[in-house]
Amino acid sequence: MTSNRWIYIPIEVKVRELDAKLLLSYYAIQQGYQVIIGGDHPMVTELTTHFPNGIFFAKGGPKGFRKRTITRAIENGQSIVELDEEGLLIEKFKYIRDRMRKDMLQYIVQEYCWGGEHQKQIISSAYPDMAKKCQVVGNPRLDLLTAKYREIYREEASTIQKNYQDFILVNTRFPLYNGAKGIKDNVYVEPIKKLYLAFEEMIEETAKEFPYLNIVIRPHPGENIRSYQQTFKQLQNVHVIHEGSIIKWLLAAKVIIHNGCTSGMEAFLLDKPVIAFLPFAETNNSLPNQLGIQVKNIATLHQAILNISNYNMVKKTPGSLYHYCCWENDSHSFERILQLCNRISLPSPPTKLSVPRNIKIQKQKRKFSLVENEIMAFYHKLDLIEQRSFQRHIERVAQNVYRVKAGN
Repeated sequence: MTSNRWIYIPIEVKVRELDAKLLLSYYAIQQGYQVIIGGDHPMVTELTTHFPNGIFFAKGGPKGFRKRTITRAIENGQSIVELDEEGLLIEKFKYIRDRMRKDMLQYIVQEYCWGGEHQKQIISSAYPDMAKKCQVVGNPRLDLLTAKYREIYREEASTIQKNYQDFILVNTRFPLYNGAKGIKDNVYVEPIKKLYLAFEEMIEETAKEFPYLNIVIRPHPGENIRSYQQTFKQLQNVHVIHEGSIIKWLLAAKVIIHNGCTSGMEAFLLDKPVIAFLPFAETNNSLPNQLGIQVKNIATLHQAILNISNYNMVKKTPGSLYHYCCWENDSHSFERILQLCNRISLPSPPTKLSVPRNIKIQKQKRKFSLVENEIMAFYHKLDLIEQRSFQRHIERVAQNVYRVKAGN
């Protein structure tokens, strides 16, 4: 394959997506692709007007956002593939109504699915004539949990352990109530508010019960970190941190506590002790809550922490796990994605052969920063894993957006 093929990879939530998409790009450039990576969807979509026609890697989104993204990319001559970052834990009617409208699905060349028995089945049953578009690939985020690629985070996890010793990691998911701009207190958020307050109580009681253990709270990216900092400012063993990939924190933790978080599933696949805290009968029973150990009150939670050395004897592994996600220790999502991308017919040579530099695009809506050294450092870690290196060229083409390719 020549370097006439281009792929465009926008990033919305850096801590969630960056490493997985850098993993995909690393192997894409080895296969001859030139990659535009970084920015957010509107920014990268706009950049496609200046660069050659290629494959635009959409991440899904609410119906209006999705329509604007796909329409604009098609107008700019791109072939669209889509891997919905929210496609793992979905409810059929809401998903089809809000994120998977047929009016846009018809323009997508390949729809990548986390799993076959859940996401693909939901899409295919709603639109039988679109079923052939659905390809079960998993997600490169899950590749990072395999034995081969978790080594990327081993050194950073070791540093975290030195800083926090044995610690409990608490992952939260309450942006509907504890939003980035402040508390949203109304009747519609009452169930989430109730769970948020239950987690506050649980964290306080656990910090007092285990004063010799640190507790690290990692809020959802859409949450207000300051609310936790204010609540727990008097507890010296409670720390509120949201930086870097979740994987290094999962690897470093003694035990992970959550409720309905994807990180609970990620921790489980990393072979880490996972506790789902389920204080209410109406608490959602999504896949992550079915993994590991389930507890319904604080006393039982504390007992589970004390007995965590026996975790492997009591943890649960539901058969539905692999219905939701395609994951194998020795097979990877990025490989399946690139195999499918290679089947897409693109113009050769591509149009718009004159490649511009440092294009001025309006600022991103999300706060986001990406520097060349971050990309280089991640690629170097992959070189060490693969025990080989290759020449590559990285250049900034817009704010937080880079063009990468093999060679000089």
